[in-house]
Amino acid sequence: MRFISIVLLVCLTASCGWFGGAAPEEESYIDTKPLPPLQIPDDLDGSIVDNPILLPVIGEQRNPSFYPQRPPLPDALYASDNRDEVRLQALGGRNWLVVPEPATTAWPKMKQFFADNGIVLEMDRPEVGRLNTAWLTVEDKDYRDVVRTLLRNNRRGEEAVPAQDGVEGTAQNQGKDRFLIRVEQGLQPQSTEVHIRHENDTQDQLAADDVISLNDLKSNMATAERSLLNEIGGYIAARVAETTVSKVALQIGASAKTDLSRNADGVPVLKLFLDRSRAWATLGQAMKNAEIEVNEQSSDAGEYDVTIATELFSGDAKGSVLCRVTFSCNSEARRINAVIQMSGDAESGFDVIVVQDGAPMTDADKAQKILVLIREFAT
Repeated sequence: MRFISIVLLVCLTASCGWFGGAAPEEESYIDTKPLPPLQIPDDLDGSIVDNPILLPVIGEQRNPSFYPQRPPLPDALYASDNRDEVRLQALGGRNWLVVPEPATTAWPKMKQFFADNGIVLEMDRPEVGRLNTAWLTVEDKDYRDVVRTLLRNNRRGEEAVPAQDGVEGTAQNQGKDRFLIRVEQGLQPQSTEVHIRHENDTQDQLAADDVISLNDLKSNMATAERSLLNEIGGYIAARVAETTVSKVALQIGASAKTDLSRNADGVPVLKLFLDRSRAWATLGQAMKNAEIEVNEQSSDAGEYDVTIATELFSGDAKGSVLCRVTFSCNSEARRINAVIQMSGDAESGFDVIVVQDGAPMTDADKAQKILVLIREFAT
């Protein structure tokens, strides 16, 4: 009798969840928002010390309304062979260095490079990623540091780095020299770009100390610019300086060069915050790195006509095991014909979408996979 009473009690207790007493539905993670900062009551003495460990900020969940029945899958991760290498990039007469680490660790290494070479930095603004060296007087003699040495060599016409795309630096045999450095986030989240311009005080292209962007400036000696980028790249690759984290350089990484989201119509859009020439070249280089076949391209229309093999997403170059066993593999069915379309301007960013038959690809998930593939192989 006691056993029957216990069973009945358990059944009655469990029935609370069976008959109208259902537990509240758990909040979906796509609706999660960060809580406000902890408020210290007024009656405390304020002796609570803030945590010295930097906590990441929870980003806003993008477009949760497009996933009413299921949570969005995480984007695929791809890796290129040179992802972990320090690389010197060039586009036309422009040159920059790509460092495979965040700005918070690249920034102190940049400063250490100039300190090791005895170069004073007159401008140090980590909030915008800018460094200016002091004006340097370089004579025709031997120096122990690489910065003055490469300036002397360029004045002699003994540049170690050849000119590119017909752009020659003009050797200056008089006046003082300095370098303007801009550190930015790279196209990949955990990468940093280093841009440098050389100035001579006898030239007309002097920049004011409040200039943030270096895109509109030309180096007085382009070969000196490339030589210094090579020296900095070798310094970082050789791990001469110890890895330290600079909290003051956190804002450098806040200015992303890419953003992938969906617009009001649910169309995946890859936004590139670059000038047009680099945005167009970046798309072409990304498709080459990702082994996407380009059938035709038009810079004026901003379009790449491409064919994409679906094994690029799965890593299976021969199709699934089942189709090979049943001899049903269809190479044409595993190829996507589409147009990668770029539009917009440098001020608001260029929008990249995937188009089929003159309209955005109807399969939004597949379009997003293509844009993720392009973004991950962009350099």
